[in-house]
Amino acid sequence: MTTLTSMRTLVRRDLKDEDSSEYRWTDNEIDRAIERAVLEYSEYCPLQVKSTVATVDASPDVTITTLTDRIDVMSVEHPAGEYPAQYHRFKLWANILTFIDGHMGDAGNCYVYWLQKHTLSATSSIPTAHDGIIALGAAAFAISAQAQYTVEQGTVLGPKVNKDYNYWAKEKFAQFYEKLEAIKSYNTKRLKVTQMSPEPTTPLLPEEHDV
Repeated sequence: MTTLTSMRTLVRRDLKDEDSSEYRWTDNEIDRAIERAVLEYSEYCPLQVKSTVATVDASPDVTITTLTDRIDVMSVEHPAGEYPAQYHRFKLWANILTFIDGHMGDAGNCYVYWLQKHTLSATSSIPTAHDGIIALGAAAFAISAQAQYTVEQGTVLGPKVNKDYNYWAKEKFAQFYEKLEAIKSYNTKRLKVTQMSPEPTTPLLPEEHDV
């Protein structure tokens, strides 16, 4: 499994910055670039999670504070685990999910299907097959930050250095977002579509990752 340390190595390889005696980017700068790449990746390919959350008897409100690093909620199933599954219309406000179709909780559990930001630290939620994409994006962010730094230090480093960094960053970003768009298009096609309510929108039922 990829860790932050191993990803840092991949990014330095992309940056041709592997001589530890003369690093152009510090570990903190590389880590910040990786963090930004993971956030961007999460917008295009979020982690699909299924969580069990308790409802409140005779209340339409469900507290979802435990769903941390949440991007969006896709659907809610209540009662949990019945067949056929019963999904309900809802609205979100802060950390409260409210049924808006007249449904009430019964103190039993519901299943919440939601999208979460990915993590990359001592462990990773990112598929190993996508490690190269994260490294590519992180390299782009690192180069872009270096370009900004050369602007501030232009009197010492000269304008050509900044121009070279900007061109390099632009090229990396183009490749990064092209790959993200391809992932998003592929995932859109493979997700199963479930009709949740009479509303015109059709939420997507993600793959299950129980927590």
